[in-house]
Amino acid sequence: MRHYNNHWGFGGNRFLMAVWIIICLIFCGCQSQEPALSPAARAFKSEIKECIDRLSGPLIGPITNKDLKAINETLATVEPQVVKLCRMCPFRIGALDRDGDTLATYPMKTDTGFNFSGYELVAQTIKNRKISQQRFFLQDGSEIYIICAPLLDKEELVGLLAISLSAEEAKARWGLSQKEFLALDFNK
Repeated sequence: MRHYNNHWGFGGNRFLMAVWIIICLIFCGCQSQEPALSPAARAFKSEIKECIDRLSGPLIGPITNKDLKAINETLATVEPQVVKLCRMCPFRIGALDRDGDTLATYPMKTDTGFNFSGYELVAQTIKNRKISQQRFFLQDGSEIYIICAPLLDKEELVGLLAISLSAEEAKARWGLSQKEFLALDFNK
């Protein structure tokens, strides 16, 4: 007569094996995966990531020091390198401090003193320290896409980089649909 030393009446090894398999299935099945990208979405993602990569490093020091002149100079210096994105579609780039206060925008605008910490997109980026995107509607009903990237210095959040562009222009230039924009994962 066999005696199993457990309280559930199951064979010890079988029960543990079943639990292990269920855990593996849950973790493997619940990972969020970016859907297969269309050529349009792939091109858009590539250009945005290139823009973020080119701006992130040079902006960390000036944003940390809240050196507005250096931030504006950095944005102006980097602009020719991101011509693919800049010349063909209206967009704005914003440099924000770690609290969501706007320090500078490009193209330069004098009334930049807005705080965006109450916006879900900015709050999410500050909290998760990952690139996030969202669509917004302006007062005239036009739709814009905003991508917000954390600026990290040795894992410390020093600021944010925000890129906004017209949804209409994103559709005309890349053929990017709203559904594709929202499904993109800029962190991969």
